[in-house]
Parts: sequence; C-alpha cells; structure tokens
Amino acid sequence: MPMMILFFAKDNHTQVAFDYTILGSLTSRKQGSKQVQFTYDTEEQLSAVINEKGEAYIFERDTKGNIIKEIGFDDMEKSYERSLAGIVQRIQRPGNRWTAYQHDALGNVIRSDYYDGTWETFSYDKNGALQETENEHITVKLERDPSGQVIKEWQNDHWIASSYDELGNRSQITSSLGAKIDVTRNELGNVLQMTASRSEQAQWTASMQYNELGQEIERILPGDVISKWQYDITGRPTHHRVSSQSRDTRRRAYNWDVNHQLRSMVNELTGVKVTYGYDEFSNLVWANQDSRQFDFLYRSVDDVGNLYETKDKKDRVYGAGSRLLETKDAKFSYDEEGNLVEKVEHNGDTWKYEYYGNGMMAKVIKPDMTEVTFKYDTLGRRIEKCSEGRATHFVWDGNTILHEYLSQANSVENASQTADLDSLVTWVFNDGFVPSAKITSEGNYSIISDYLGTPVEAYDEQGHKVWSAELDVYGRVNEFTGEKDFIPFRYQGQYEDVEIGLYYNRFRYYDPEQGNYTQVDPIGLAGGNPTLYGYVSDSNRFVDPFGLSECKGAKRLEKFRKNFTGDLKESRFNGHMDKHGMNHDVIKDILDNPDNIFYHKNNNHLLFYKDGDVVVVSGKDSGIITAYGKSDAAGVYKDIKSITDKPAITQIE
Repeated sequence: MPMMILFFAKDNHTQVAFDYTILGSLTSRKQGSKQVQFTYDTEEQLSAVINEKGEAYIFERDTKGNIIKEIGFDDMEKSYERSLAGIVQRIQRPGNRWTAYQHDALGNVIRSDYYDGTWETFSYDKNGALQETENEHITVKLERDPSGQVIKEWQNDHWIASSYDELGNRSQITSSLGAKIDVTRNELGNVLQMTASRSEQAQWTASMQYNELGQEIERILPGDVISKWQYDITGRPTHHRVSSQSRDTRRRAYNWDVNHQLRSMVNELTGVKVTYGYDEFSNLVWANQDSRQFDFLYRSVDDVGNLYETKDKKDRVYGAGSRLLETKDAKFSYDEEGNLVEKVEHNGDTWKYEYYGNGMMAKVIKPDMTEVTFKYDTLGRRIEKCSEGRATHFVWDGNTILHEYLSQANSVENASQTADLDSLVTWVFNDGFVPSAKITSEGNYSIISDYLGTPVEAYDEQGHKVWSAELDVYGRVNEFTGEKDFIPFRYQGQYEDVEIGLYYNRFRYYDPEQGNYTQVDPIGLAGGNPTLYGYVSDSNRFVDPFGLSECKGAKRLEKFRKNFTGDLKESRFNGHMDKHGMNHDVIKDILDNPDNIFYHKNNNHLLFYKDGDVVVVSGKDSGIITAYGKSDAAGVYKDIKSITDKPAITQIE
C-alpha cells in the first residue's frame, strides 16, 4: 500500500481532510460525510476520479501517458486516436459518432470533420495566431497589428474595426453597420467615458468614476440617470442606488458574512428583504423573502451537486452522471452523448432537440411542431436564429454581440440584402460581458446592472424607466416590467430565447427552470462546476459566461479564503515564500487587506497587490509561492501596471 500523507484544514465551522501520496498527489478530500477520491497509475498519473456517490470517471493511457480513452460517471466512452507525436487525430464518440482532425506542421488544428458531414477549417499567421476560420455557414477573417491585437474582423459581409491607445487598451470600435463606440480611460485602464452612436443618430454617453481599488462608484447616464455604488473595506458591494432626475428608482442594500457569502438583500424602496442560506460546502441552497415560512425557494444540493427544489430533495430523479430524468412537471430523455433530446411535460406537450456534429444545438421542435433553428460560427458564436419565417442575425465583437437584425428566413438572397434595418440593434458592453446600452432606430437606452453584472433596469434618453427585471436564484425572471425580452441578457454571457425557454450561453444552453444545462460540459471535469450539467455553486457570486466553467479566479479566491486561517503556509508546488525576505506580518497584512486581487489564467495563481507589494498564492494548494516588492529585502516598488499589462492576468477584486 502506498504511503499516504494526511493534512487537515479547519476553521470554526468546517474541517476538511486531504490525503496525498508520498509524491504529493491528492488521493482524497473528505468533508463531513462527503468524500471524493483520486487514483493513479504506477507513473503517478491520474487514472480515476470517484465522486461522492461512488461513480467513477476513468482515464486509460498509452505508454507515453497520453489519454486514449475516457469513461464517464455515466459509463459514456470516448476513445482517442493519436499520431506518433501524441496529437489527437480522431475521437470515437458514443453512438458511432466521430470527430476527425487535421493539423499543420506546428500541431495547430486546420480542419475538423464530423460524422454528420459538417466541417470547420482554420488557418494561422506566421506567429500561430488565428487569421481565418470557416464552416458551412460563415467565414471569419481576422486582421492583426504587429503586436497581435485584432484591428479588423470580417464575418461574411460584415466587419468590425478596433483602434487601441498607446497602452494597448481598445479606444474605438466601428462597424460596417454604422456603429461607432469611443472609450476614454484613466491611467489604470478603467473606462472613464463611453460614447456610442449609429449613423446619424444622437450620441449615447456614459461617464464613470472609481474608488482607489478601481471599483466603479458612480455612473452618469443620459436623462440624468445616476448609478452609485458603496463598498465595505474588503471591496464587497454594500449599497446600490439608482436615481433619475433626482428621484430614487432603485436602492439595494447587501449584507455579507465572513465567508464572502451574500446573506441578505434589502429593497430599500419597498422594505422587502430576501435572505439566503448556504450549506457547509458554500453551495447556495435557499432564498426566502421577508422571512415567510412558506416562501422558501429551495436550491437543495445532494452529495454530488444535483439540484432539487424541495428541502427533502425528493422532487427530482437523476440518473448516473447527474442526468436529470424527471421533475414534478416533465420527463427528460438524452442521446448517447448525454444531450437532451426530448422533454415531455406532464400535460403531454413534447419538446424535441437536435444537435450539429460538433455538439451545438441545431434545432428545437416545439409542442405545436413549429421549429426554431440555429447557426453558429466555428467559435461557438451564434450567428442566426430562425423562427416562424423570420431570422434574427447576430454580428459579434469578440465574445459579445455588437449587432442583431431581422430578415426573412431562408431567403435565397444574402441576409444583408434582405435585412430589415429598422430592426437593427447595436449593443454596447463594458469591458467583459456586462451590457451598458441598447442603440436602436427608435432611440438609445441605458442599461443598469447589479453587482454580478446581471441587467436589472433600462432607461430611455429622457430618464424614464422602460424595463426592469429581477432573477431568482435559478436565474428565472420572476418579476419584470416592460417587454420581457427588451433586454435579453441574463447572467453574464446568457441570452434568453423566449421561444424555447432556454438561455443561449455560448457553448451550451441553460435551462433556468431546472437550473441545469441541456448538455454535459464540453470540457468535462476541467469545467469545475458542481456537476457536468450544473451551473455555478453560488449564483449570488459566480457566473459562467461561456457555459464551460465558473469564473475560476473567483473560485480560487473563495477556496483560499475558506482555508486561510492566518497561519502562513508555503506552497508545496515550487514555493519560495522567504526568498525575497519579506516580513511575515507584512505578508499577512497584504493577504488580509489587499488593494487588488488578480488571477493568472495560465498558471491559476492568485496575486494579492498592496501599495507596491505582491504576494503570489498557488491555485493548487492555496499555499504561498512568493512575496516581493517594496517591503522585501531589495525594496523595489512594484507598479500595479507590472501586473495589469500582462494579458493572461485578470482582476477579480
């Protein structure tokens, strides 16, 4: 039996036990009655993950250590055929489905072919950056400047052009459909002002102010609409106030606990208070309005993370691998790959779902037999939605929608030639996935979002509120004014399709009624969500803009804060905490009271910054990698730009 090393992490509420092999590989994590186990081969390579129910996710490897087969929690098998260099050339999928890849000399994928006859092609510049990609629906071309930044993107006949300032921040966006968005920033890169217009229309303008941590504290919008934020000393939002023409239209107060979990939200205009409850694993498990005994909305979680709407967790039936089979309202069926293919409601209404060879949803057949069809580019961006003789077309700016417009469905002419330009909508986004404005032929509208980036209100140019929405803990719109889909964006990265009751979430579709996705996670266990179908563990704190995984930076930070007791621990993974001679009390102060916290996407580290000092924390074991800056032995001040200038690093607080 291999030698094991046991570690405990505990606070006043929780104790977690970790077992490791003598070489440092995690073999089990036990918290309360729940345990996840990991097994390894003789080369200390992961061979299986065994979940809390005893279901195993198995990896088979060749003699070089490459994975050649995966067997999921639900016994779904995938086999990988590799070249002599170890590059995957073919994936044999369940149900006689397959994917075949061709590569260039550098190993980049240049063509993907699928069992249903669909295909994708990719080409790259001399630096290995993508320059053109195509499928049967669309050709995307990217033009880059010498530093590799995209300066123009073509999507069939449409283009989007970008300009950058001397620091590499984007300063202007223009498009073939008449968009013109200008951005002014401060020395830290925060947006001070955005202006947007289209053709001859009036200009929309937003002005922002920030605190010393770079958090937005004020936003001034057309119609004398003002949004103001207040934060506590740890950077958590405590108050949000929106006013229009000096009259308060929205006031929210937020109360957080020591674990950075939202405990209550108060509508200060109506007095309504919503409280929230969590289990010992930090899962959001219920919400209650005004402490009414019979007004609990449960989001109960079983041992593996499956959701239930009752406290006793008897209202749903799940199969192996967390497939939802039945609720009080419907039964669900899946294909061999775990894609939802049929939902039969208890009144007999039947919904059917079809998919392309690459796994993207292609069609929904509604109970009345009408069809809703979808098309995408090779990057998972939806470019068309057709329903009842009308097509909605989408033009993208990177990872967010810039334009949408209507045309006749299935027109033999080019869509841009049959476009209804009166229907053209231009969306303006903050940096990231949070929408700021809607520009239409009828006027400009400002969008107000909550602390999580979820749109909650919209105002016209005169400052009149024209739309509002409140989501419950599943993401369902439970209260709204105006037209529900006037603003279709829900949680970050989600676009509601009212025709089918689902939210398009880039690489998957989210079902807000169930709180699950309709398909397994395309990136498998790497997604890190509660289950392979699950959304985030706490919808009050985390988002999943690509339908792949919780924002990992926030999740790593949560893990660190939960395990950090004040005692400094050096990381077992190349840790050298004392190399630069920084005093331990200073390190503790930086970790307890940072100015900013960053996440490094390439190595999963957290970077805590405070007034010229940096502490780097491992994303693997939450131990300290290193500490350096003005307070170390050398005494060299580290400017925050040394962190923010790196494209792999993003700020999370």
